[in-house]
Amino acid sequence: MQDRHIRAHQLLASADRALSGQLYDLALERYGKVFGMGLESWPMHVNAAQCHKRRGDLDAAFAHFDRAFALKRQGRAAAPGGAANPVQLAHLSEQLAWLERTGRIGQLPAESPTDLLEICVHRSVPAIPAQVLSGAMSVERIALSGGPGDAIYVIDSLLSPEALDGLMEQLLGSTFWFDARAERHYLGAHLHDGLATPFMLAVAKAMRQVMADLAGPLRIAQLWAFRYLRDSQGIDIHADQGDWNLNLWPVHERHLEPGGTGGMTLWDLRIGRDIPFAQYNARPDLNRSRIEAAAAAAHRVPYRGNRAVLFPSKYLHRTDAARFSQSFEGRRINLTMMADR
Repeated sequence: MQDRHIRAHQLLASADRALSGQLYDLALERYGKVFGMGLESWPMHVNAAQCHKRRGDLDAAFAHFDRAFALKRQGRAAAPGGAANPVQLAHLSEQLAWLERTGRIGQLPAESPTDLLEICVHRSVPAIPAQVLSGAMSVERIALSGGPGDAIYVIDSLLSPEALDGLMEQLLGSTFWFDARAERHYLGAHLHDGLATPFMLAVAKAMRQVMADLAGPLRIAQLWAFRYLRDSQGIDIHADQGDWNLNLWPVHERHLEPGGTGGMTLWDLRIGRDIPFAQYNARPDLNRSRIEAAAAAAHRVPYRGNRAVLFPSKYLHRTDAARFSQSFEGRRINLTMMADR
């Protein structure tokens, strides 16, 4: 038994080094040998998923992400310890009340908030429609000056009505909003922690198809969802690591309140390769100075439900103030896919 665990440790160390070196096939071979020994963990499955994702195999990636989620979250024994997050608890309490009120779950026992956080791992299972993308899709192209082929694509009616309804059911009916930080004024859901469902896999493949049709062959780097709190001012000026971003807004625009644009502003200014990630992603003050110095043109994309915005990730952009309705189902959500060439 001891020899088995020593061998597994050696294989995992080799697999992790291969992953760091972007040797994805070798890493998967080593992870596979450890899985074949009957051993598994949340990090192992997440790392295997990252390899498959980088190789373009979304099916295998989502399967490993989902197994990682099961190991980490399902059952009281697997629940994370530590102090309860008040932002997450407040959202979970509101969400569970909505799920119970709408008949999606039965009446809950009278548990403390911390107990609810541990036991209430619920994911809706919407049907996957035969047609995910809409036949009424339209695309507007706005040229950018930072490089050949750079452009903003504003895509309306991205998803079919059935797919849009299913996406909203998945996002509202699932308690996978574990990334909650009060200072950011939004909650996040991620592939490694519950977002990798069969329905989301179908949506991810459709989003990848649209990105490839407009921007050329791409490999998916990441997929996440943000759900904004009532007082959110959006996300200030930044750029992202990947080559292209696709932001989808599934919530209907009827929930937008007066004075809350909820859309995006993008500037015709590509971040240089010499600027560190921490500066362009988390220093809006520096980004404002760069915009002013370059007199960069601003392109504002108003909010509209079932609208998506595709653009090169290194261009500075901002999520505008998200003043939406007070209803649980009416707050701003964006589903974002980041991809590399």
